[in-house]
Amino acid sequence: MQRELSARVTECVDLSAPGPHVFILVLQPENFSEEDRNKVKSILGMFSYEAIKYTIVLTTVRSARHVSESFTVKREDSFGLIIKECEMRHHMFDKIYRFDQNQVVKLFERVDSMMKRNGGRCLTCEKTETMPGTSLPLQKRGREEDLAEDEKMQKKRREALRPSQDPSVTHQLRNSVWKESKERIREHAQGVMVRVQNKLDQCDRSSATLIGYIRTSIQDLQKKPTQKIIIGVFGQTGCGKSSLLNAILGESELLPTGTLEACTSVIIQVEAKTESNYRATIDFISKEEWHKELKCLLRDLAEPEDKRNKDICKMAEDKIEALYGPGSSKSFKELISDRKIADLLRLGTKSFSHPQASALSKEIRPYVRHREADFGNLYWPIVKAVKIEVPKQKELPENIVLVDLPGTGDYNQTRDEMWKQMLRECTAVWIVSDINRAASEKAAWEILDRNMTDMVQGGECTSIAFICTKTDDLEERSYMSSEELTDEDLQVSNNSERERKCILHRNGMAKDRVKRKANEKYGDKPLVFTVSSREFWSEKKLEQKDTEIPALREALKTFNDSYTNKVASRYFSSAIGILHLIQAPTNIDRSKLHSELTKKLEDEWKNLRQNRLRPFYNQLEKSLSVGVRKAEEKCVEITSEQVKVPPGKNGRGYHQTLSALCRNKGYFRSKDGETRDLNRALAVVMQNSINKEFNNLFPNKGKTGQSVQEKIKEFSICSINVSEGYSKPDAMTHILNFLKAKEAKLKEKAHEDILKTKKDMYASIEDTVKEEMIPGYTEAEKQTGPGSMEEKIKVLKKHAESVKCTMFNKAKSKILNVFNQLMKQIEVDFKTTLQEAMAHALSESTFSMDVSSEIEKMEELSAQHKDSILSTE
Repeated sequence: MQRELSARVTECVDLSAPGPHVFILVLQPENFSEEDRNKVKSILGMFSYEAIKYTIVLTTVRSARHVSESFTVKREDSFGLIIKECEMRHHMFDKIYRFDQNQVVKLFERVDSMMKRNGGRCLTCEKTETMPGTSLPLQKRGREEDLAEDEKMQKKRREALRPSQDPSVTHQLRNSVWKESKERIREHAQGVMVRVQNKLDQCDRSSATLIGYIRTSIQDLQKKPTQKIIIGVFGQTGCGKSSLLNAILGESELLPTGTLEACTSVIIQVEAKTESNYRATIDFISKEEWHKELKCLLRDLAEPEDKRNKDICKMAEDKIEALYGPGSSKSFKELISDRKIADLLRLGTKSFSHPQASALSKEIRPYVRHREADFGNLYWPIVKAVKIEVPKQKELPENIVLVDLPGTGDYNQTRDEMWKQMLRECTAVWIVSDINRAASEKAAWEILDRNMTDMVQGGECTSIAFICTKTDDLEERSYMSSEELTDEDLQVSNNSERERKCILHRNGMAKDRVKRKANEKYGDKPLVFTVSSREFWSEKKLEQKDTEIPALREALKTFNDSYTNKVASRYFSSAIGILHLIQAPTNIDRSKLHSELTKKLEDEWKNLRQNRLRPFYNQLEKSLSVGVRKAEEKCVEITSEQVKVPPGKNGRGYHQTLSALCRNKGYFRSKDGETRDLNRALAVVMQNSINKEFNNLFPNKGKTGQSVQEKIKEFSICSINVSEGYSKPDAMTHILNFLKAKEAKLKEKAHEDILKTKKDMYASIEDTVKEEMIPGYTEAEKQTGPGSMEEKIKVLKKHAESVKCTMFNKAKSKILNVFNQLMKQIEVDFKTTLQEAMAHALSESTFSMDVSSEIEKMEELSAQHKDSILSTE
């Protein structure tokens, strides 16, 4: 059967010369097993290890009445996985009983999209023959072909390294060549493991347990990481943020622009995820949340004129009129009966898909923008977030998510909580400001001041950048006069050059001012970009490189490359470890090595827990105790300061602000950026006491010499000398190399767990404060009528006094408990995984397969990959 299949594949290769452009894989989802999935992949692998990139899955209504796109995305069974491995290229003929030309056209559109992504190239197939003594197909491609292809790539590298008149062209060419080189290296590595899988299919079934473990380990290699790099983008309305993001994405009409009435409450995230169409998913707040908020909005508008807060009432009017139309005077019951709004809240989400970005932009506009002319047909007040997906071949790297994080907004609790959570997930933060106000704009710097610890100690931010926009908005004569510049100063030789030189001069000045201010405030000089989205498209005054949009794209590619390099390095480490496990002989002294490894595991973990991690716990406990004492001392004073009438105000309308703060459980953010956060203010004293410890124990980047991650990296059970006391040291080395790879994978997972847990630990201080203060907010909110503002203030101060002795100690206990749980979980993960790995590596198995050539090839590819990384740094 295998020999016949191999012959058929060879025949197909000959008939499709020079190679097929597309494979249509027709599958029946019902009862599609893991064995079926492996067979399908094995057959595709006979053509080439790249065949999966050229494959579209096709199903019919006859074979799968319930299969839909959402079904395949959500399922994690074998059928769902094969579609994921085909990068979600799935098409369904749902009208096969009568001819429908449209579904055929859509199939060919998917074909065209995939071909475009593959550069229009056909698949280069590798004819198969049978391995001697077996029926296993083996690629004819040998080391000579690999060397020939390597030589071609080396030639490209040499050409890229030649000096060029334009340094930017040389840089781009080099990066392109090294990227192609890294991709080819990774594809070769995947091809090696496909061949190993094929060999495993022919092995003795008596070793099924070990072979199953190996096969599962190889399948785990193929799983794509789900984690993404999140770039948070802040900016005030009118600063050009949407235009900036459109330019980066290479789409002039994706995010709606051109209005000064932008809704700044909705979080918008963009990532490259689809094959062709542009998609958007609108997430709505819950029906209960909206009904609760609507009651509050109506209550705000019912206040007498002399007691109103102008900003709060304007926001309430905007929300109600946006949804229900201008001049709406309906009651709460009448408003919630509106069928259109009720249907959206019941759905929870709404999705759009279009082949053009401009069409999608038009669809999402009512959900993200505020325009009085459209009152009654706007839905942003009930929107929590908008998720946009663009085709993968666009400018956005596939592992990057750009998140438009509103710097100001309203007092909607759901959006505020999501805003805070998203902030903690950001790997990098971009602060966007008009170039004329970049160094002085209060809002931008307040964003950093207010959220720096959340982003760093409480988050995973490793990079902060300032982006100065609208650099082309300049009148050169006025600028030269204000800066006392002459043509000689700017080295202007003709009139047409003057404006460009003025723009570049101001860009340099703006960068210096922003860096200087950042250094004064934070002791650091962030990256600063000076951009013009308008000039990026028109190039009337500036060249594209002067707009610095290419520089921002390069920054995103750097983040993406760092991520993909890390993923690839993990792949090589794990793959080489698996190959060493396969290569390890069976006739070795298992019992002695197992005994020594078991003892080593216990000793190493005991040493890690007692001598390396326990001192960290003690340091953290000491800092927390100091923080508790200081927070208790300042608790009532801080509460009083946060809830009192602001200086310069007579209290008119302030009671609405205070009511909103109580209603939102301690947090209020006005439309113009005013923020009151009582929970944060109470928590920050305690957070300040542990910030230094958090920087040392849980750094987001770099080494401190005192971090939990660094101490865990020192853990190893593989420092055993097998050259003495063992009859076959080479065999033992294979086992130790396999265990080292397992350790490396465990340490990577531990690093991710530590990063997630440290965010939870830091946030638990504010969360505990909020939890303890909620009864006070609830009681204060009940105070109404004459003198209610003063009563609210009294209730909040009294409640803070009553809980201060328990509130901060609870926060301390939570942090220490979470730290202990993290250590226990890591211990369980290490012990369980390594004990299982040792059991398989030292099992009484007759399994034997020579993969020495695969080990050599994989190590060679790993070295090449490291070289390619170093060459692009």
